Amino acid sequence: MSRVPGTYTQFGVWTIDNLDVYSSEKISNSIYCDITACGAPTACSVSSTLAEGNVTLSWSGASSGAGNTITSYEIQYSDSADNSTWGAWTALTITVTSTTSGSVIVSPPTTRGYYRRYRVRTRGTAGESFYSDWTISSNTVRRNTLPIPPTSFTATPSIYETNTVTLMWSGTIPGTSAIKQYVIQQATSADGINWSVYEALTTIISSATSGTHQVNASPVPGMYTRYRISVTDTLDAVSSHVVSNTVKKNSPPAAPIIVSPMTGKSTYNTTPRFMITTGTEPDGQTQIVEVKIDSGEWVNSVDNPERFSTSGYLGNGVSTVYQAEPLAVGNHTVTFRCLDSDIESASTEVVRTFTILPPPFETITANETVVKAAHIQTLRTALNIVLSYYNLSPVIWSEEIIAGRTTVKKWPFHITEIRKAIDTIITVVNGFDSSAAFDIPPVTWLPIGTGLSKGGCDATNPRSYTDAVRCVIRQQHSCILQGCFFKYTN
Repeated sequence: MSRVPGTYTQFGVWTIDNLDVYSSEKISNSIYCDITACGAPTACSVSSTLAEGNVTLSWSGASSGAGNTITSYEIQYSDSADNSTWGAWTALTITVTSTTSGSVIVSPPTTRGYYRRYRVRTRGTAGESFYSDWTISSNTVRRNTLPIPPTSFTATPSIYETNTVTLMWSGTIPGTSAIKQYVIQQATSADGINWSVYEALTTIISSATSGTHQVNASPVPGMYTRYRISVTDTLDAVSSHVVSNTVKKNSPPAAPIIVSPMTGKSTYNTTPRFMITTGTEPDGQTQIVEVKIDSGEWVNSVDNPERFSTSGYLGNGVSTVYQAEPLAVGNHTVTFRCLDSDIESASTEVVRTFTILPPPFETITANETVVKAAHIQTLRTALNIVLSYYNLSPVIWSEEIIAGRTTVKKWPFHITEIRKAIDTIITVVNGFDSSAAFDIPPVTWLPIGTGLSKGGCDATNPRSYTDAVRCVIRQQHSCILQGCFFKYTN
């Protein structure tokens, strides 16, 4: 039969015998061709107009044509950047079904923020010529755009003592979906260079574009921690990460190095000097030196600058001399420590015990005191006591002095030895730090001479060794004792 709608078809029949003789023709009635196209869907739409993943395209209201049963549906799509100007149609899929409605899973555009529309037509048994017209979806689906993470994300304090760190962020910009939550992760490092992988720390449910949150940081001294934050929208799309600054668990300064006093040693100075060198502060902070004598109050280099030769906030390896207030003769304990400048975390304390001895020297009166060998022996003993206080090696004297036996001619060498030992102490104390505060003024030694006449200081006719040294001891008593064993006043 003819398949052209609106045409008629008739059939003729003949009988043919063995000699190929045809009978007369018999004509049938006419048959009218009435094939029609399938009906297009009357409704077509997507299940969501904004999507991160797949959505459902649904249609209904399609129909078969006359002599043209539904066999399938053909689907195409077109994309647009602005939901107005559309690109060419692209074949998507063919869904085989004979029903008058249907659905299929489709995806939004690959480009975030772009729009996609769909069209569907009905296909039937009569072939392409009898497919329905296209029905374009009544709505479009847009690919979700990601939120923009915070423009500022900080962790404070940068060096912490307690393990609580405050995180602050701001400047988040939502995408095409509202903000649902923030996810914060952390990584740690022992050296600030080699970092662990990020691990989940916390999730904060919030739709705000800024916020604060307190977290517990690493309790390990010297450990570095950094954080990163991302934003999740209501479609569970996740933004890129923003990394915070680095924070560090505070490490206290190293214990100070105490040059003097040496523990258990003695001095004759009632306002003794303590020679202190700061250790290393691992966090790069400056340090405050603190000193406490016996059970007194702590005195520090910032609040009590008059007591320190180098005062204020000190760096690593800085030497300073502490000058004590007058102390009583007897045993004392002095405690040293350093604090870091920001948090004032304290170093290990260094404790030293020392003794202030009463002056061992006999008062010498001009032209009255008979100077004995014991006087210079006392000076030698006192000098070695003070050398030990300053962590200096005691002097091994060149000759033992014995009353009535030591020759007079050697006394200038004995006095020179004492002077040299005193100069050593002065050099060490004055050269310890860069400041001149609490330095011992230079000594101008008197000439020794060659001898001593009877009853005077003529130095021309010495009677004995003890007479010979009497003048020298008398001349230099003030300088030796007050300049080196006591607070210098001369």
